[in-house]
Amino acid sequence: MTLAGAVMPAAAQSADQPKRGGTLVFPIHMGEPNTLDCHAASTPGVMWRIAPHYSTLLQLEDDGTIKGDLARSWKISSDGLSYEFKLHPGIKFHDGSALTSRDVKVSIDRMRNPPPGVVSMRMGMYKDIKSVETPDAETVVLRLSEVNAAMLNLLATPYACILSAQRLETDASYPAKTVMGSGPFRFVRYVPGTEWVGERFDSYFMAGKPYIDGFRALTVSAAAATNAVISGQVHYNLRGLTESQIAQVLASRADQVNIVGTGAAGDLLFVVSLNTTQKPLDDVRVRRALLLALDRQAGAKAMKQLTSANVIGGLSRPGSVWARSEQELEALPGFGRDVEAARAEARRLLKEAGHPNLKLRFTFNGLYSYFAVLMADQLRQIGVTVETQTVDSLSLAAVKRSGDYDMLFDNLPEYLDDPSVRLGWFLPFKTNPLNTTRANDPLLESLYDQQKREMDTARRTVLVQKMEKHIVDNAYVIPLYWMEWQRAISKDVGGLRSMPSNFMKINLADIWLRNAGTR
Repeated sequence: MTLAGAVMPAAAQSADQPKRGGTLVFPIHMGEPNTLDCHAASTPGVMWRIAPHYSTLLQLEDDGTIKGDLARSWKISSDGLSYEFKLHPGIKFHDGSALTSRDVKVSIDRMRNPPPGVVSMRMGMYKDIKSVETPDAETVVLRLSEVNAAMLNLLATPYACILSAQRLETDASYPAKTVMGSGPFRFVRYVPGTEWVGERFDSYFMAGKPYIDGFRALTVSAAAATNAVISGQVHYNLRGLTESQIAQVLASRADQVNIVGTGAAGDLLFVVSLNTTQKPLDDVRVRRALLLALDRQAGAKAMKQLTSANVIGGLSRPGSVWARSEQELEALPGFGRDVEAARAEARRLLKEAGHPNLKLRFTFNGLYSYFAVLMADQLRQIGVTVETQTVDSLSLAAVKRSGDYDMLFDNLPEYLDDPSVRLGWFLPFKTNPLNTTRANDPLLESLYDQQKREMDTARRTVLVQKMEKHIVDNAYVIPLYWMEWQRAISKDVGGLRSMPSNFMKINLADIWLRNAGTR
């Protein structure tokens, strides 16, 4: 993954030493969590709260490299089918019990083959793991049925947290309703609508970490999150800022903040997911017509005034190794610049399919109402009437589970550029509840499997782009815009710089406060 965003000033990059102390404060604008189970979670609003309390086998650094978390070392067999991990000694859970290889095995088994009643949102991504062995308390061996070029990345996602096997056996509310891991921070309290609080875990297995005493994640509206940054009530924002909002921050606190992320696409792509199980969206002609209706260039200009999600791109992050050139992208349906020709073809397809005056329901998170306005306007150009249904973050998760929608505002996984993660979202719905298109496409699954087996990046890119074309040709989603993740970070914060994803540095162990909380 290529690091995105503007580079901080040299003074902010100086090798100042981490200090201990203070409380980190940041706002969460995504509403209340619908679960506390990281294996069942599907939104960053959950992970921003619970990730500091859990450990994973591996972690992704902000430059895209893999580092160990619970694993102090690992080796991969020459045939790529065996991964052996050595755990740090003396790891403890927050209740004082020891974390061993058994806990890692039970957690991975729970993700790849969940027991009845347990939801694993990423089950399909781990299907190549055929067994997990534990030769001793500090050794974990994964046996794969097939080579998987993304396996280390998959184990580094914060959603792959390691749970207590003993607690899973004895506590029916764990981990969906209770929080207990081995991460750098113990859970203190959660006050719905107000805050989530964690404190340093003094028995954390990484000596000297975490640096801060604790953190407070404030539950706020999107507008309040921005205002908190402008007023200096928080150390940084998680929501991307528009140019006008950045101007407000600088007018108020220019000497106190660094602005990062300008001029590059972050890892968040918003899409309109088309429910292929609902008529007439089971007809590819209808879906293709909807895809062709969007004037991406004009829409990007309009969105730039309203949101930081305004960067045009395909299904791979613009600027990443997997992405198409601008010319290649414009050759895909719905990405060309001749909008009138595209809309004429859209109207022809709707007429051919027997739906020249179609009415569809668009369900979306109220945080992003401007996209509902955009879609209603764009689809009106081809004779489609859009009925909008606004829901909050919690309700949107329920709608996704129910399948009661025509068009749904959604986003592809944003924690890794790797196509096995991002495009894994499109794996068949029968084994992949993340897929809100609800399609079960065997050819798409075959293309996915081909790309993840290919270890050569250049050849793999060809396969990834072939899969991308298949998805666009079938119009399973209408890609909207990538996020330009512009942020304001207080100069008091150390260990945090520009990065392409808000899933990096998410456990807060490496972050410190230069004034040690005396601000």
